[in-house]
Amino acid sequence: MLKIKPCITILTTALMISACGGGDDHKTTEDTTIVLAPFSTEFQSTLSLQKDADPIIQISNRSSNQNDEVNAYSVTHHFDKGSTSIILSYNLDKNDINKTLHVNYDPILKKVLDISIGESYLKTDVFSLPKSNILSCSSSLLFQPCKGIELTFDEKTGFSKINFDDTKLSNIPSVSLTPTDNLNNQVSIEKSYITLNGQLSGSLSNPPQTFNSIRKTSQSNLLSNQQPVSLMGVVYDPKTKTILFGTHAINGINSSLKLAQFSTGIENSIVQYSLLSTETLFGFPRFCNTITSTLPIEDISTIQLSKNTDNITLTFDQAIYNNKNDATPVLPSSPFQQECPTTHIQLDGSVTVNIPTTQLQITPILKNENSFSFVQPALYFDVTNHDRQQFGNNALQVKIRNNRIEKIDFRDTRIGKNPTTGLLLDHSEYEYSCGYTQACIGLSYDVDKNKIIFKNTTLTSKNNPTNEVNNSITLNGIFDFAGR
Repeated sequence: MLKIKPCITILTTALMISACGGGDDHKTTEDTTIVLAPFSTEFQSTLSLQKDADPIIQISNRSSNQNDEVNAYSVTHHFDKGSTSIILSYNLDKNDINKTLHVNYDPILKKVLDISIGESYLKTDVFSLPKSNILSCSSSLLFQPCKGIELTFDEKTGFSKINFDDTKLSNIPSVSLTPTDNLNNQVSIEKSYITLNGQLSGSLSNPPQTFNSIRKTSQSNLLSNQQPVSLMGVVYDPKTKTILFGTHAINGINSSLKLAQFSTGIENSIVQYSLLSTETLFGFPRFCNTITSTLPIEDISTIQLSKNTDNITLTFDQAIYNNKNDATPVLPSSPFQQECPTTHIQLDGSVTVNIPTTQLQITPILKNENSFSFVQPALYFDVTNHDRQQFGNNALQVKIRNNRIEKIDFRDTRIGKNPTTGLLLDHSEYEYSCGYTQACIGLSYDVDKNKIIFKNTTLTSKNNPTNEVNNSITLNGIFDFAGR
């Protein structure tokens, strides 16, 4: 059996079948027995793992069938806030879903975005990054870059083959001061690595779902630098009042496609700001390095907004995003001084996005609080293998199998002051769920619209709450997917 030290174990909840719903093709109701059709997944392995100077671990072949809670191999088509990727997952230990190697892959750029153990994809939010047990390679400056990887993937069958050649995953370094009685007052920095060598090849008996399995609600007719581009999707988040979409475009630093992610804030039917996140170059002549930067639009008036009850349309008219290199030359008198190429994207055309209908009322979490409203829709949607789906946001997640709701998770994260330092670093999480030890009742699910209607649906605390925390919460209203 594979043994990986606790340093790479991440809390991830395994999928389990629970009698949470059933019914016809469009709605789920309660207490319907699910009959699973036969299917299998497997991977072949010559992979070895080595943590720092520990002994090398050889990974064995593994397979699973429809009766297993954790698939040996999974293909997830992942849509999140207007961008897409494919996540290939190889579960290395059937007894522990946390010991799963996930490869996040961009099929358009044919590029590995990141690799992680335990997390289905690398999360860079302020609460996830401090976890010392996350090991990953990524374009993020906090981790090792992903090197020594060759990957092939068949979109129709889900077959994958990936070769690792001295590929290193690292954690975020932990920094600590030496004891006060140490006269040198040295700073101790601890960083761990896992080195991967060998090959994994995964296969499915049933073809996986694709991005076409995720409901598309947006329309676009857009040019980037006078060239037509297709969008991965468009979403509107009523909580942040932001429209988000992503595409692949030539952004000016060279002739190859780059990921381009746009976010536009609106207020009272007026565009307030618009930002582009994409690759830029920095450095010295002949030594230009890439970094992902966020660039503001030059003139906000080049975007116009129109709105009705169902949709919002943004119209772009020579909307320009670029990075201006205003830095003083390092060698101002040198005849060889030249700037790195600058990023430049001009958008023309329009995008139309669906207005989601999420409107929930949730009973208090703390006993001294009131009920509260929840308006953020599902911003991500995952389809895994041929039968599993999951959609949600940072707070509310819904797990589905064969179009029936299995589980619902709700997490409320609150930031507080550290009583010693006064800094806003402390945070507390209150987690509630149904479908694990109790069935999810009082709800219906519209498969076509990816919309759930809650009617006094109870979620129970996952932990033993303190006296001031309620043991359960009740949901009423609508939660839906924002679309893509």
